[in-house]
Amino acid sequence: MHKLGVIFTLLGLALSVAGLIVGFWEMVNGAEEGEAWLMLVPFGFVGLLLGVTLTQLSRKQ
Repeated sequence: MHKLGVIFTLLGLALSVAGLIVGFWEMVNGAEEGEAWLMLVPFGFVGLLLGVTLTQLSRKQ
């Protein structure tokens, strides 16, 4: 369960960072795909929350 938590944490972090950087870059350059990239950020936060929760729950047992 700890490995799954680490995987979700890293995946959530990657989604959030990629969504923010690419999304704002696309919006600055006038492309319409920027909004789609920014929609990845909430999924990244959910992945981060799930990953940290799974990691902490595995330490309690």
